[in-house]
Amino acid sequence: MISTISSLGQRQQALLKVLLHHRRGLTIDELAGLLDISRNAINQHLSSLGGSGFIQSTLLHSTGGRPSKIYMLSPSGLELFPRNYALLASTLLGWLRKNLSENELESCLEELGQQIALEFTGRVGKHPSLTNKVHEVVSILQELGYDASTAHNSDSYAEIVANNCVYHRIAEECHNVCTLDLSLLTSLLNADIEHKTCIVRGGKNCCFGVSTKASPCSSNQN
Repeated sequence: MISTISSLGQRQQALLKVLLHHRRGLTIDELAGLLDISRNAINQHLSSLGGSGFIQSTLLHSTGGRPSKIYMLSPSGLELFPRNYALLASTLLGWLRKNLSENELESCLEELGQQIALEFTGRVGKHPSLTNKVHEVVSILQELGYDASTAHNSDSYAEIVANNCVYHRIAEECHNVCTLDLSLLTSLLNADIEHKTCIVRGGKNCCFGVSTKASPCSSNQN
């Protein structure tokens, strides 16, 4: 999967950079003139980049003339260029640590985990068994950038393993960030989550034990 502009050929890189500098879009003729290549070559590159979701097109209606098709970067295309979300996240976390108490920070991260979970609860909720719910959650974690899998999975207990931490840099600065992951998993699975191993605390991976919550009736009978 292409994630940076350097993974593309030089011509396609040049085309995307031209569109970056002309955010309102350009026609095929304008692109051909700026890049000094043929319209056919531009069409081929646009077809390839469009198929990958990096560009989008729209019709520009001009007074008294035929509408022109213009091409511009899509949100995915913009993501190909250098970005530094880690700096922003680290700065925001530093501000929160400075201005919030430990309990307030934990509550904030827990709420963020719950908020992320809201985007996916429908997908998890359609599965009746813990086994299938865990499989769905692993798929969601993979979409979020985790190298996730199940080490054990049954209808009463499961283990989810992540071989990377998507917040590794800021988690090294503040271990409280793990609260976000725990809150996310708890909200998605409606289960008891145990953080068994943690990469930033020296573990070879992050392992989360998932246990079904005991019902109030069963608890009262004990």
